[in-house]
Amino acid sequence: MRRFPIGLFIIAVSAVMLVLGWRIYGPGEMGRFAPAIHAQHAPSELYAWMTIKYAKPPIFQEAYRMSDVEGVSRFEYEIRGYNGHVIVVKAPAARVYDVSFFFGKLGQDGIWQLVDKPPLPEPDAYYTVFVKQLADYRQGQRTVTFTNPQYWATKAGRQFNIDLSKGVPKDLLRLESSQVADPRFAEIVKDFRDFGPDEFRRNVTAAQARIRGLRG
Repeated sequence: MRRFPIGLFIIAVSAVMLVLGWRIYGPGEMGRFAPAIHAQHAPSELYAWMTIKYAKPPIFQEAYRMSDVEGVSRFEYEIRGYNGHVIVVKAPAARVYDVSFFFGKLGQDGIWQLVDKPPLPEPDAYYTVFVKQLADYRQGQRTVTFTNPQYWATKAGRQFNIDLSKGVPKDLLRLESSQVADPRFAEIVKDFRDFGPDEFRRNVTAAQARIRGLRG
């Protein structure tokens, strides 16, 4: 009499139990973990740039450029003089959190709420700030232009509102008004100026001094 191989019997039973277990528990468990798996494979990209163009020498333009793509951060600073000299301070790509933390601070300080401001007469410099975010399969970006951030942050006047549905106001000196000054302009510029580890900021300061000191 031939004996049934016990090994084959164990394999057959195990296969049946796996199939039954999957049919009972599999769909529910996969459904529970599906959002996490989806998010884990979602692309992640962060970009933040600020360009400052000056109306008068010695500095022609400054540019801060930061990015974090799939956890790899890159950031650099570039300064150009009216005499044509260019200095670039560049950090090597690395898996650090400098840019992601910085991007979070920009959000806290209101970068997504800023709007363009008209240039003031004879401004010292023109600012352009750009941010872009791609996360969890959603994308957003914003470009804001302005001059004189300290003025818009502290000294801008008031905005007066006329509601014609209530009739023509008799006294224009008593209109409802709101403050136009927005401290977020100065805060965002300061965020870029303060960005980076100590060594990076020291090199940026040295580059600025170098361009200011160069002649011809």
